[in-house]
Amino acid sequence: MNILETAPISIVRRNHGIEHATVHILTARDPSLHLIGKADTTGFNIYGQVERAELIDAAQQALARLQAGEAALAVHPRCGTNLVVAGLLTALAAILALGRKPSIKKLPDVILATTFAAFIAQPLGLALQTHVTTSPDAMGARITGIREQFFGQLQVQHVDIEWE
Repeated sequence: MNILETAPISIVRRNHGIEHATVHILTARDPSLHLIGKADTTGFNIYGQVERAELIDAAQQALARLQAGEAALAVHPRCGTNLVVAGLLTALAAILALGRKPSIKKLPDVILATTFAAFIAQPLGLALQTHVTTSPDAMGARITGIREQFFGQLQVQHVDIEWE
C-alpha cells in the first residue's frame, strides 16, 4: 500500500495541486500578485489581496483544467517544498564542506558547496512536488465555497473543497 494514497495524505496532496493550479491562473491574470497558499484536508488558504469573485473563478477554472488533464498546473516553482529542499540541501552542503574542524579557510568550499546545492535544489524540489507533495488528481472534487478572514491587514481566504 502506498502511504501517499491514504487519507488524509492523499486529500492534502490533491488540494495542494488545486491550490497550485489556482495560483498559476491568478498570477497569469495579474503577475504583480503576491500570494501564499497552504493546503489542508478541507481545501486551501490563499494569503494575499485577491478579490473573492476572482479567487472563486480561478479555483473553478483550475479544478476544471486539472480534471481535463493539465497535470502540470499542480506543480509550482515558488512552492514551499522547493524552499524546504533548498534549505535542507544547502545546510547539509555547508556542514559537509566545513567538516569536523570548521575554519574560515574553508569558506570558499562552503560557498561552492552551497551554490551547487542551491542549483540542484530547484529541479529536485519540482520532482518532489510532482511525486510526493502534490497530486494533479482532481476527479471527484467540488469547490463548495470560500471563507474569508482578516488578520490585521492580511486577507486570508479558505477555498472549501469536498471530495466524492
